[in-house]
Amino acid sequence: MKSSTKISSPEELGRYLLKERKHLKLTQKEISEFADVGRKFIIELEKGKATAQLGKVFELLDSLGLEFHLIKRGDR
Repeated sequence: MKSSTKISSPEELGRYLLKERKHLKLTQKEISEFADVGRKFIIELEKGKATAQLGKVFELLDSLGLEFHLIKRGDR
């Protein structure tokens, strides 16, 4: 079974992405280059910035080998 994590806030997303980046042993600079986003964006997102650009978030998710899925409450 594939693992999943419920994310309910920008702060939770930031903590999860930070944990995943560290698990992959990547620096903020390295992942910013892989994702083609600025290091400042990575820093702010990992701190839970609520106004992050969604397109850049998807680029980062892809670079970390993650996918975004939406599941209706109660369908799980």
